[in-house]
Amino acid sequence: MSQQNKRRLPVAALLIMSLFAPAPWATAGEDVRILLEILLEKGIITQEEFDQKLKKAREKEGIRSFNESQDIRRANWEIDKRAEEERKFKTQFYGQLSSGYYSVNNTTLKLLDASGMSDQPKANNRVGVKFTREIDSDLTAVITLESNFSLRTGALGRDAAGYGSSNSSGVGSALLDREASLRVNSLKYGTLILGRGPTLQNDLSSAFDARSNWNFGGLKPIGRYAGFHSASGVNRADKLIRYTSPAYEGFSGDIAVSLGGAPGFEEYGTSTHVGGRYKQGNFEAGYNHIEARLGGTSQKEVNNRVDIFAMKYSRDQLTLNAGYVVTRNPSGTAGVFDTNKTAGRVDADTWFAGAIYRLTPSLSWNGGWYQVRDKTLQTVKNQNNDIRMLATGLTWTPYKEWDLFIDYARSFRENGATGAFTIYDKWVPDTSVGGVAGGYSESKRSQSGISIGAQYKF
Repeated sequence: MSQQNKRRLPVAALLIMSLFAPAPWATAGEDVRILLEILLEKGIITQEEFDQKLKKAREKEGIRSFNESQDIRRANWEIDKRAEEERKFKTQFYGQLSSGYYSVNNTTLKLLDASGMSDQPKANNRVGVKFTREIDSDLTAVITLESNFSLRTGALGRDAAGYGSSNSSGVGSALLDREASLRVNSLKYGTLILGRGPTLQNDLSSAFDARSNWNFGGLKPIGRYAGFHSASGVNRADKLIRYTSPAYEGFSGDIAVSLGGAPGFEEYGTSTHVGGRYKQGNFEAGYNHIEARLGGTSQKEVNNRVDIFAMKYSRDQLTLNAGYVVTRNPSGTAGVFDTNKTAGRVDADTWFAGAIYRLTPSLSWNGGWYQVRDKTLQTVKNQNNDIRMLATGLTWTPYKEWDLFIDYARSFRENGATGAFTIYDKWVPDTSVGGVAGGYSESKRSQSGISIGAQYKF
């Protein structure tokens, strides 16, 4: 063997080893082909060996590239899977609170003037959590837990007044007084609600009242007085099964049952709700009928029957609202008008109308007119439980989470009224001297007042 060939052997061995060594630069591309061409030119390998080794190198490179792509695909799939799981399951904490200053005359049975820190003047304070699970592209399950609370007293779980489960008076209720429900939502099949939750009556009262500050001089205190809004089963109900259909040609139906269920008497305490909503363009309307047995599972007969008709029309900056409510309590005691709905003694016709005008994108004016006509058999001379109420206000929304407002409301009563009413929902003012029994802000005389405050949503 010549010296030249001896010198070539180490070089050739090095080149051949480099072809199959796990070097980071080893590819079946230009680098490998160039090395093999050098060996071929120097006569170290034949053309046949060149073709075989290049083919083998390319096969190994193909396998390596395939494995790498599979690893990348698997990693991407795991990332997408985690993202999909996170997208399908969501937890949302939310709420709103409002407070401010109030001044109202003729409050309580003592006809006292009251002023101070207001409690929920715009809408009910609330805090809640929603757990949402996307079952498929059209089906979503939502668990909602929501409680009312007072900024004045810190009381929780009481939809009326400032009292709750933490109040020392002993007047309490469930902590999750507003909602504890399971919703199953489907665009194709509609929505099913199970548990404690709002009825269609609650939705209509909110949607068709022009007074956005409806805890003060709005439809809520009127409805509580006339028997079609309360926490006792009319606007919110326990053991509720409610179904809302998907919209068809603008119309959606709504049916619900609130189960009673005394042993052996399943119909006792059971209430039914039937209605629907219609929306087409700028026009919207709603109707609901209630056959309620209020007062617990011992209640056999229907003692609260409600029919509500409402409509709304919007154009540009102006929205007009109107509605009519018939409340009948067939099992009540004749001649007595009692705003305690469980006693079943409120027969009334209610009309309401109002308007909202947006002065600027962040400033709006609202006004409402309400009238309740007492339909009970008047066995008491000069008895007149009719109410007329006017309310108006300005709302400024500098940010989407904040509302700043000022409101004025006035109710008109006749002499001889036996039913107590308040323009400021039903709560206990700081100047109360009668406790729960005689200290609510409601009275049997005309009232007027102002409310200035702010509301924050989160």
